[in-house]
Amino acid sequence: MKRAFYADYIYYNSKLHKNSWLLVEDNLITGISDNPLLSDEYNKQKFNNSCIFPGLINSHTHLAMSAFRGFGDDLPLMTWLNNHIWPAEKKYVSPEFVYNYTLLSVAECIRSGVTCVNDMYFYANDVANALRDGGMRGVVAFGIMSSLDALKMADNFNQDDFLKVSIAPHSLYSVDINIFKESVKYAISKNYILHTHLAETKSETEQILSKYNKRPIQLMNETGAFDYSYSIFAHCVHLSHDEISLMGSKKVNISHCLESNLKLASGFAPIKQLIDAGCNVSIGTDGAASNNDQSLIHEMSTVSKFHKALNYDAECLPAKCVLDMATKNAAKSLNFDKIGELKKGNFADFFVLSFDSVNMTPLYNPISQLVYSANNNDVTDVYVNGRPIMSNRQITIFNEEEIKNNARKEAKKIKG
Repeated sequence: MKRAFYADYIYYNSKLHKNSWLLVEDNLITGISDNPLLSDEYNKQKFNNSCIFPGLINSHTHLAMSAFRGFGDDLPLMTWLNNHIWPAEKKYVSPEFVYNYTLLSVAECIRSGVTCVNDMYFYANDVANALRDGGMRGVVAFGIMSSLDALKMADNFNQDDFLKVSIAPHSLYSVDINIFKESVKYAISKNYILHTHLAETKSETEQILSKYNKRPIQLMNETGAFDYSYSIFAHCVHLSHDEISLMGSKKVNISHCLESNLKLASGFAPIKQLIDAGCNVSIGTDGAASNNDQSLIHEMSTVSKFHKALNYDAECLPAKCVLDMATKNAAKSLNFDKIGELKKGNFADFFVLSFDSVNMTPLYNPISQLVYSANNNDVTDVYVNGRPIMSNRQITIFNEEEIKNNARKEAKKIKG
């Protein structure tokens, strides 16, 4: 089936095109046209006073942790994890719990224009089922803590254009170094994504130094993870100048989770310096328990404005750079070669941003408007693989009210 989507602006091939049609056949983009008399062979749809952007990609999150949104707030990371989150997870997390709360986060992601996520949580197959039922692309993590048992489970997972596998040793401070090294080796041997947390807090650095007499970056480098193109490291906050140079020279993939780092008082990741050194930096929300939302639109705005102030440089991380971080940089780090940009041959993953609301008026630059002015309610339509999963602000692929009601019932158990 041939379809054509009109908008006042389309961000195609990383350039804004005015008054054009995005051309799609089945699930693939076939081109763009500014011909107002487009052939009748196309099924046409118009989005007036809007811009079509490539779908956003959340490069580090824990989707099912929406269950703990607002649970144990205003605490430092290790206190929050050890005294609140990990005990609650041990008590309440189940396959059904993970499915329901993953789908709750999927709904929130869709409303933020997100079409692909890199998740890290328990019960990978239930996460996968929720992503499939939500029409979302993603990376499903097989987590590693005290053993390598999850590696066999990863091999039984059927990857496709929608879902990929990651091997996810949680962190250097929570996983034995020998198990961590084996995880890296296995991910490389299978061409799986390697996904982990790194250098998030000062206490992590102190703990690794005490245990191994090495800083986290040095230890991670010795695992071989920096030499693998499909490794992605969340946070990377506490880095020396030499460590930034090392990571840049190896073009390391980093997921920057600024709002979570701010809320947990973890510190300020040197993102401008990492980008200048050669790292591929994308954006993640982290989980809703530490953010407390899954809005990549909010995250983009915070990232750009925060780093301008941190570096005393109003030209630092301009809107277009931040949009690239949330789209094609993330696609590159997650080995998705046909998403992240609207261009011929790519999958038709996109969202429509309306400029009708008062906060979007007047309009001069659609990219600036997205990064600095938009909120989730300005996203009207979302397509994944050419399929509408939200139309006119209504999620079409599952019952959002039912998902919210399920989450509320489960939360009563947690609250006690």
